[in-house]
Amino acid sequence: MRHIDHFMIAANDLERLSRHFTTMSGIPVADGGVHPDQGTHNRLVATTSSVYLEFIAPKPDLEIDNDLRASILPVEQPQLHRIIALGKLDRFPAIVKAYQRFGIPATVRPCSRTLSSGGVLDWHLLVPAADNPYGVFAPLFIDWGTTTHPSRSLPPAPCSIAGCYATHTDPDRIRALWDEIGFDLPLEASSVARVTLSLDTPKGMAEFHSGR
Repeated sequence: MRHIDHFMIAANDLERLSRHFTTMSGIPVADGGVHPDQGTHNRLVATTSSVYLEFIAPKPDLEIDNDLRASILPVEQPQLHRIIALGKLDRFPAIVKAYQRFGIPATVRPCSRTLSSGGVLDWHLLVPAADNPYGVFAPLFIDWGTTTHPSRSLPPAPCSIAGCYATHTDPDRIRALWDEIGFDLPLEASSVARVTLSLDTPKGMAEFHSGR
């Protein structure tokens, strides 16, 4: 997990998504904030590592034309929506070109989140197009720059990442992409294409699966 920054777990209603996680895990979610440039808002949960969980949903009063927001709008049931890998801004252009070689448009965006305390976090995000043939298998990359990493300010939570693995009908195709962009997860051949995140919580093991 050393190259993963956080897991994005999504549904189209943040209150329902938060309740779902707390009910299944026994862990309350922490306040996150609003992404005014993406039309979304979130809540967060720390884990026993530096990797954290982001619970994200469209913010109803921010009707912004954004592909990430649009991809979450139809999601009724909580799912592992995207994986966000750690990256360096100076390497983002090479990753964008690598994605393009696989037919995936990607952009680098300056992003921000308004905190409930009134402060603002800033970072850069490399975003492959939400509607791409690889789906969740095409991770986002993030560079926090000089911003304090969110995991350092989250309240401690009894949540451990037990594992994250991928299955796919064509693992060689996925592995070729990952080799080009500098990403890796355990990957096996299967009739089902998805990524599974397993969490160890006070209520036992909890899992989130990707849509594809």
